[in-house]
Amino acid sequence: MPNMIDAHFALLPESTGSHSKAARPRLFHYTTLAGYLGIVSQKAIWATNIHYLNDSAEFSYGLGYLTEEMAVRAKHADPVGQAVLFRAAELVSLYKEGFIYTASFAEDDDLLSQWRGYSAGGGICLGFVVADLKKIANRAEFRLIRCIYEQSQKAALAREFVDHWLNIVRSEDVVPEARIERHSHDLVTQYQQLACAFKDPSFREENEWRLVSKFVPFEHSSVKVRCTPTMLVPYFEVPLDLGFDNEGLANIGIDTIIVGPSLQRERILRAASIAARGVSIADLSLSEIPYRSL
Repeated sequence: MPNMIDAHFALLPESTGSHSKAARPRLFHYTTLAGYLGIVSQKAIWATNIHYLNDSAEFSYGLGYLTEEMAVRAKHADPVGQAVLFRAAELVSLYKEGFIYTASFAEDDDLLSQWRGYSAGGGICLGFVVADLKKIANRAEFRLIRCIYEQSQKAALAREFVDHWLNIVRSEDVVPEARIERHSHDLVTQYQQLACAFKDPSFREENEWRLVSKFVPFEHSSVKVRCTPTMLVPYFEVPLDLGFDNEGLANIGIDTIIVGPSLQRERILRAASIAARGVSIADLSLSEIPYRSL
């Protein structure tokens, strides 16, 4: 996997979020009450198809950086490099509609911008230990990627990505036709993961990270469909079960639960603790943001 993606796996500060009590870095997943019950009862999190998110246009926009960079580099590449880039350019439109799945996390556990979508009926924020989240991601063949907001950085990453693949091609003495095809597919499908992390600069305050799948075939057994009031949405069920701790409680990567601002938040907190019985949770607490009608 190219180094520019690995650069977005930098360690977080020693503690994250206002409710953190231990020194282990965390990332926070905001969800509805129903979403919370599903996560703790099924020991799984749902990663949504990228084309069914509000910011899916950013994904297509991100692929545009790759297309532009390949067109520029193909003018000066050797014949084999040109063959790979030209074929990859053809594949972009094919893979643009491909199935990539992602789940979102924030660095902050008490963001008003996140609670706005949940506070009327109550929402919950789940603190995932980063080390455990990486284990979960690796097992499901996902990547944990920091979102990219700066336009100049997006263009620079596309350039570095193309350089990476041209260097691979140049390192091979003989590149048969089948290898050109493989390199082209790998170039596009691995860049897809990076493009899933491209976000508009206006969302910078969220400091979002994403679990991002590799290209997933339509018929994959972990792909299911859920219903919203207006849409049927494909999702990938990512298992969270990491075994049991020393007290026999299930480790699902979560050690912190924060209940969002709501008129009923104390009652929700009590019920949330009941729902989490049998799960290793270190801390349950309330949002420090005063309730307001949003």
